[in-house]
Amino acid sequence: MNPRAKLTTAQAAKYLHRSQRQMERMRSAGTGPEWFKAGDAINSPCLYEVADLDRWVASRKDGRDA
Repeated sequence: MNPRAKLTTAQAAKYLHRSQRQMERMRSAGTGPEWFKAGDAINSPCLYEVADLDRWVASRKDGRDA
């Protein structure tokens, strides 16, 4: 998969084998992978880059905080 590919919360959850709700909780708590809003509107989707998801997983494997 292209490391610059953008995934929605649902897609990122599937990629990380987590629930969408877990992703939302981690985003709210600031403990999950890096994310960004696709636009300025309140209902703009939150997106994740595959490279950021991979980096977050690697940081957890290394015993570092994500």
